[in-house]
Amino acid sequence: MLKPFTALALASLSLLLVANTAFAQSSTLERDFAQDMRVLADNSLFDSGDGIYRASGNVRISQGSMLITAHTLEITGTDPNSNEAELFVLEGSNGEPATYEQEIDEGFIVNAHAQRIEYDATERVLRLFGAAELFQDGNLVRAESIVYNVEQKQVSATRGEEGQVETIFRPRPRTEQQNP
Repeated sequence: MLKPFTALALASLSLLLVANTAFAQSSTLERDFAQDMRVLADNSLFDSGDGIYRASGNVRISQGSMLITAHTLEITGTDPNSNEAELFVLEGSNGEPATYEQEIDEGFIVNAHAQRIEYDATERVLRLFGAAELFQDGNLVRAESIVYNVEQKQVSATRGEEGQVETIFRPRPRTEQQNP
């Protein structure tokens, strides 16, 4: 159960993130999602019978402005005839997290890292687990797990057994009103 302050902070963060961006899908995202996805890795295996792709060692995924890095990758749901979501599961190694970066709107870049990243390419939802951090427009969310809806630009976070969700807001620049 979330404590009242944590729930209020999460609600405030969601409202702030939505207020700072347009509700319509951005042309930057649409350009990214229309491009081919490229995977580079030291080793890879595609099992077309099971519809699973695995890669390991210096994994880099790029699609337009999106860049994801990890030590290992497993993609399930690659069969276009199934109703299964296309799910990317990435993990870091030796204390190095998996990372995500994407320009959501023109000049609006989101960076994230965690020990495990699950990216649902069908729903365009990013789930971060284990020492998760998400940076967006100067704001930071740090928690044990974070869920980020890329299209809706919504963030929710959950604390671990120890500690709390930490949210840091960048102050808005002060604008001076000139009197005529």
